[in-house]
This record gives sequence, structure tokens and C-alpha cells, in this order.
Amino acid sequence: MPRRFLLSLAFLLGSAVAWAGPALTGAWHGTLEGQPISITFDGRGGGQVDGRPIRYEVQGNRLVVEDQGELAIYQFEVRGNQLRVAGGQLPGLLTLARGAASSAPRQGAGSATAPSPQVLVGKWCKASSFTANAGGGSQSSACFELRADGTYVYGAERSASASGGGMWGGTSSGTGDAGQWSATADSITARSQSGQVTTWRLERRNHPKNRDPMLCLDGDCYVTYWRRAPW
Repeated sequence: MPRRFLLSLAFLLGSAVAWAGPALTGAWHGTLEGQPISITFDGRGGGQVDGRPIRYEVQGNRLVVEDQGELAIYQFEVRGNQLRVAGGQLPGLLTLARGAASSAPRQGAGSATAPSPQVLVGKWCKASSFTANAGGGSQSSACFELRADGTYVYGAERSASASGGGMWGGTSSGTGDAGQWSATADSITARSQSGQVTTWRLERRNHPKNRDPMLCLDGDCYVTYWRRAPW
């Protein structure tokens, strides 16, 4: 989820009456994939996600929001001072606490202080492709997922094809790994189940075109797989 979590919950067109849901009214805050998120419902069908305006509607236990033209439907439950949301584009259950988030400053890229490892939690991918003029080509993709419990999984696939003289051929291969990970302000270390330990120079960057956040390991950049905010 690139960019900021978007409770991009859907606004159902054509509904007769929009019910704003008084239990939701007010401010909520929490963390999604290591990124802080703040949500406000004004009790009249309007609100904000991290300062960005949204429209919302409640239908039973369904929360429906329109966010920058994106539509999705989520299930929700309010329990005391907790709001639980699931479904849509969320990777799992999101739990929010009632009230505004702490005003402590957020850490930006290039900060000298080590980021919390939770900031890096998520799935990160890169892909490339090549097409030959005479036909055929190659494709490759690699992803790793940094989990909040300190474990990681890695997978990569590569395929190639060639044609000529009325003949065609192709190959494919895949690799994988898993283990434990840790990070400092400028490095990330993987301890594979095979016993190998590898450390890379770590940089947090934003994609030059769409500003999706990236993790660059020794200059090799992986783009967020899930929607999340720029660094």
C-alpha cells in the first residue's frame, strides 16, 4: 500500500440516506505497517485521513469512504475507545485508539537517529523486463517481506525466452530465503536460516515518478508493495 494508508473505504453511490455513525465521531490514531495514521470523522459524513479530506458513510457494520476517487468497503467495530477495521485494501486487522495522536515529530529520510524497525515493516519488490528485437526476452522479480516479529521472507523469479528459425525455447527459475532481520539508521542485516549473515547499506528514498517509498540496499531499490506514505 503505497502512499499513506488510505482508509479508502467506499462511498456507495445512490444510497438513499447517509448515516454518519455517531460512535465513530471524533479523532482516532494508530499505526499501519509501521507508519502512524490519524483519522477524523466529523459526524456529518466528512472527515480526514492524515489531513486529507474524505467522505464516509456507515451502513450497519460497514464503513464506506470515498478518498480521492478511490472506493472500498470495510467492516468495522467500535469497542469502547478502540476502533477495529478490516477488509478492503488492509493487509489485516487495523486497531485505532480514540483521540489525537502524539505531536512528537516524525522522522524523515536522512535523519541521523535510527528509525524504529517498525517503520521498515512491509513488503518490498522490484521487477525488470527485456524484450529482444528478434523475439523473446527476459523477466525477473524479487520481493522481501520484513515482518513486525523480526522475521523476513524473500522470493525471486526469473524467466527467459528466445525464438528464431521457427523455433522457440524458454527457461524459468526461482529462489527463496527466510530468517531474522534487524536494522540501524543506515544498515539492515539478514540472518538466514542457512546460517549466512548479510548486511547492506540502507537508504530510504521515494520513487522519482510517483513518490512511492523505497528501501535501497547497497543502491538496489525495492518499492513498497502495499500502499503507504512517502518517507
